Parts: sequence; structure tokens; C-alpha cells
Amino acid sequence: MGSIGYATSKDWLDIMKNRSKLRMHELIERLGLRAKWSQNKRGKTNFESALVRDLVTDMGDIVATVPKESDDLVKFLSAEKSLGEQVEGLLQKHGSAIWGRVGDREHLISVGEPGVEEELYPRDLYFENEEDREHIRILLHWWLGMKAINVILARDRLDRERKKKEENKRARIEMEVPQEGASSAFIPLAPLNTNTPPVPIAEHPRHVQLYKAETTSRGSPISVGISTPPESSQSPIGPAQGQLGGGNAGHFATVTVHSSHPSQAQSMVDGVWSRLAEVGMNGSRSGSMSSQAAIGTPSWPAVNAGTQAVVVPRRASLAAEVPSQAAPVAGVSVAGIRQLGAEISQLVSDLTRQATSTNGHGAVAAVPPDAQRAAVPYPGLDVEMLYALRDYIYQEKSEVDWDEEGLLRRLETAWRDGVRSDYNRMLEDVPAFIARERAFLTWIELKRHLADLQRAGTRWGEEGTTAPEIERRIEQHRTLMSATREMIRSFEDIAQVAGAGADHDELLRQALVVLAGNKYAVELQWKSVEFVGLMQWLAHALDKYEKEQEGDTVYYFP
Repeated sequence: MGSIGYATSKDWLDIMKNRSKLRMHELIERLGLRAKWSQNKRGKTNFESALVRDLVTDMGDIVATVPKESDDLVKFLSAEKSLGEQVEGLLQKHGSAIWGRVGDREHLISVGEPGVEEELYPRDLYFENEEDREHIRILLHWWLGMKAINVILARDRLDRERKKKEENKRARIEMEVPQEGASSAFIPLAPLNTNTPPVPIAEHPRHVQLYKAETTSRGSPISVGISTPPESSQSPIGPAQGQLGGGNAGHFATVTVHSSHPSQAQSMVDGVWSRLAEVGMNGSRSGSMSSQAAIGTPSWPAVNAGTQAVVVPRRASLAAEVPSQAAPVAGVSVAGIRQLGAEISQLVSDLTRQATSTNGHGAVAAVPPDAQRAAVPYPGLDVEMLYALRDYIYQEKSEVDWDEEGLLRRLETAWRDGVRSDYNRMLEDVPAFIARERAFLTWIELKRHLADLQRAGTRWGEEGTTAPEIERRIEQHRTLMSATREMIRSFEDIAQVAGAGADHDELLRQALVVLAGNKYAVELQWKSVEFVGLMQWLAHALDKYEKEQEGDTVYYFP
């Protein structure tokens, strides 16, 4: 076996400065792992085996815990027995499953097969062999260190690209500004009205998105407006306070999170804010989202603790107490949400029909030459959007300002207009592409729906106890639960393409990697984002609501 020992401080410094002779693909070949690379063995490494992918995922979790500065990382990796416990944990969990004598070894290369370099892999590895086990232990330590260094190098490269982009932008602005003489008087070409906010042409408000979704067929889940019913001029309560994202209070209202009430009779939506506060909404932050601002905010019952709570049974005559001039409740476009499954099913049919034709030996590509020439390679996200995405899903703080609704809209547009334009990528694996698309677009709508629930909960906590207000809350609650029901159906439809046993969190992670682009897929670590857990909680809340509707439900208010 080619001799290789633990890396020294010099080895780590060489890797940090891109002077190392040991390349990542060589390290993987030394471990005997079967992988797919590009022709020059650079770029992303793809493992077909789920066993190996699980190992890589666990390694990513370990890398996330090491120092993030280059000097600190080199010092940490060079220390004696660094990452010793973590490597032993990987060996205990994955060692025999991947390198054991017993079982399937298709995920491992074999000595003598084409493409295997004898210098790197002179004999097959077996975990039961002590010498081989020590060899695997050393290589895993190298692999963890190289992955950690790659994270820092990728971050530094992103910072350089971002600074270069800002410098180029400033240079263009300076070139466009005319150089006037010192004696020239400045004459304003337009009133200096700074109170008029710029109109973002490319970012349509939600009601325009809904109109576009209902008048065009995009062949996949649509961005339906699962919005909280709007306020009416006749409503006894004014609109929710707080503005973000250009002052659009209807879509970027700052909201607070309430704790759920333990009583069985408590309305389901009282549990929304406690759950969202618990999970942090995968990136909520003050100034752009509400969950972080809501931490420490008392629950509805706590706010009104000074007033004796009265339990009022829900009764049919309550509607009769509402004056006729009370505002009607605007409904959520539930029919639009149903298109989430219907349109993507059409996409499955269209792509399958266009992309494949059966010839006796299997499915072969049947794409017209013109369509292949028209395919536009997807370049990936720009640096600023990538920073915002990782801040949103991983809480990796950056200097990029973003708001949730605007970011979700840009991400959705990047997928529809960018990823879908790369027709050749779609044809690599049509079912996998559609499954990832379903997962990603359903997740986008889930985040919007949760934000709607937050806004509703905040507004309800500020409202009074008059009969019209109570009745309106009941109707809005019912409408939101209908939207929740459609959201769950859309989530369940993912299994139609991915299969009943598919890991939806992994599908979403893969979709985010595709969205980021090939370059960032290699340079950055991509961990799972909670998807299944949120949907399970939403389904539990809906089940509780439906059970409450079967009995004599009561509503609490001060």
C-alpha cells in the first residue's frame, strides 16, 4: 500500500496555498471509493452509493464544527490527535458497511480494473485488516482537513468576487457620471424627491404573481398567494403594523411569535408561533423576518394575563350577532394551490413524452436537435444571492441585506428561468429533476404559508373581542387551514415521482445544490434543511384542528 502518514503543519499550509501534491480525487481513489468525476477529475465528486453519501454527509457535519479562520484551522489540524474522536466515530458507523468483507462491495473499485492506478490503489482494502483500518483512519483525517480548508478557500473566493463586483459597479457609475468643470453650476434634472421609493420592475408583488400564475402555464408548482385574508376598510381593526422590503406592509409585515396554549380547546394557530420560534424558520432575522424578533415575546394569554379569561362556547348564533356591514372575509386561492400538483403532473407527462422513447433496450433521448442547441447552460446563483440563501437556510451571517419574501421570489425565478432553461441538465435524469423541482417549489410555498400564519397570529393577538372580530378570526382560521390542507397534499404528491421511500429532506438539499450551480456545489458544504419535520408538524396541527371541529369547540379570549 502506498505509504502515507498523518498530515503535518506544512502539509496543511501547502493545501491552504494550493501547493499540495495530494489531490482530492487521489485521496478518494486511495480509499477505494467508486466515484464519478469530470474528464480532468476536477470539480464535484459524485457518489452513487447511498452508503458513501451518508459518510460524506456525516463528514460535512464534523467540518461545520472546526475553526473557520485559516490560521486557527491549521493549528487545530496540526495538533496531536486532532479530530481523533470524530474519525473513530466515522469508522464505527461506516467502516464495516463500506469496507467490510461481507456484503456488497460495488461501491468500491477493484485492483486491476480499467482506470485504477496501481500506485494509488495497489490492493483492495478490508476493514477487518488492522493495517487497512489504520490506512483508512489516516485518509479520513486528511479528507476532513481538506474539506475544512476548501470551505475557507471557497469563502475567500466568494469575498473576492463580491468585492470585485462592487468595484466594477462603482467604476461603471463613475464612468457614466459626466465630468463637469469646476465652474459649472449643478442644475437638477428632476425634483429631489427622496420620499418616492424606486419600483423594482423585476419583482412583482404577490397579487401580480398570482395573476401571472393563473393566466400562464409554467408546468410546475405555481407561486399561489396563500396570503392571510386582507384587512377591509370596514374592519374594526387596522392593518398589521410594520414594514419591510420597500414599505410593502401587505407582504413584509413585521410579526411577533406567540407561545402555544396548552389547553386542548385552544385554536391550532396558537401553536404556530411556538413552533416557528423553536425551529427559527431556517434563517429568520430581525429586520427581514420576524421569528428572531419574536423570541421572548409573550403569548396571547400572557399578554392578557391581567384580565380574567372567559371561555365562550362556539355557537351557531354567533354569526347572527355580526352586523351586516362587517367586512367579508377574502378567501385564499385554494384552487390555485391545487395546481401545485396538477401542473407538475403535466410537466412529468410532457417531459417524459418529449425526452424519452422506448427502443427495446431502454429509454433513449429523443430531443430535437433545435431543442438541444437552444438549451441554455445554467450559470448558478450570483454571489450576493448565494450569500443571502446560505444566511437564510444555515444562518451564515453576511453583509448582504435581504428580506424573506423578496429572497423567495428571486430563488423561485432563478429556478424557473435559469435551471429550467438548462434542458440538457433536465434530460440527464428526468424523474430526478422533477422530484427535486417538486420538493424545491413546494418548500418555497411552505415558507410563504408559514409566514402567512405568523402574520395572522400577530394580528389576532392585537385584535379585540367584539363579535365581528371573533367571527372574522374564525373564518380566517378556517381559510388558513384549507390552505394548509392543500399544502400537505402537494407535499404528498412528491412521492408520485420520487417514490414512497424517498428522503424529501435530501431531495430539497439536492435541489438547493442544483440551484446554487456547479461551482458552488463543489466549493461549499450543503447540509440538509428541515422540510419533512415542518410538514409533519403542519399535518399534526391540521389533524388537531379537524378533531376540534368535530366537537363543541371553545375559543379563548380576554
